[in-house]
Amino acid sequence: MKKIVLFILMLMLSISPFFSNEVKAKAHQTTKLSQLALTKKAVIYEKRIKNSPIFYPQIKGLANQKAQRKINATLLKEAQSANKNRLKLLEDERIAKKDWKSSLGPWRPYEYKFTYKIPYNDNNHLSVIYYQYIYTGGAHGNTKGRAINFNTSTGEVIPLSKVINGKQKVIQNYAYNILQKKYKGYTLIHSANEIALSDQDRLWVFDKSGIKLIFNEYEVAAYAAGMPEVVIPSPIYK
Repeated sequence: MKKIVLFILMLMLSISPFFSNEVKAKAHQTTKLSQLALTKKAVIYEKRIKNSPIFYPQIKGLANQKAQRKINATLLKEAQSANKNRLKLLEDERIAKKDWKSSLGPWRPYEYKFTYKIPYNDNNHLSVIYYQYIYTGGAHGNTKGRAINFNTSTGEVIPLSKVINGKQKVIQNYAYNILQKKYKGYTLIHSANEIALSDQDRLWVFDKSGIKLIFNEYEVAAYAAGMPEVVIPSPIYK
């Protein structure tokens, strides 16, 4: 009898570390899943348009697969549009170079660059900015941005008007004052009313403090100022 009891005790001691490790592993996995749920971020990865130098972002890891497919389709569509612009520029360059006369000076090759940034990816919101740089001769090229803001829970694109709650005037005044201070000597606008806030015209992204307005070259300031940015804290428009 004593031998049986001793055997059982030894058996329990030998398997207890196994169960302990298993419990720890499950607890660690649960913690990781909980942390992922709390961050509410999409996982970003990169793809490339076939036979093209165009790279673009894609996402994975969303609970809503329909929303994920919708967002990825939109991101791909933008990249395909950029590639069409690149191919058109190559054709325009071919024609222009053919007609170029040496009396005009040395030929300057055209340039096209497409890049992107993910400035915000949290709280079920994803902001993506595409930049297209085009050079067709002259002193310098030009960069133009396009931003898309997603609700990662639904896959829908979020318009600015849905975020700012009709506070256009307040935002215009705040942004104007910041621009005058931050880009002193470079600004080209003379009134807050010159700051466009329509869904069609305004480049913007989500920011940890609220939203960020981004202006294209020459839109509100001289070329040397680049693409000016102004963060609008959420208390301004909420």
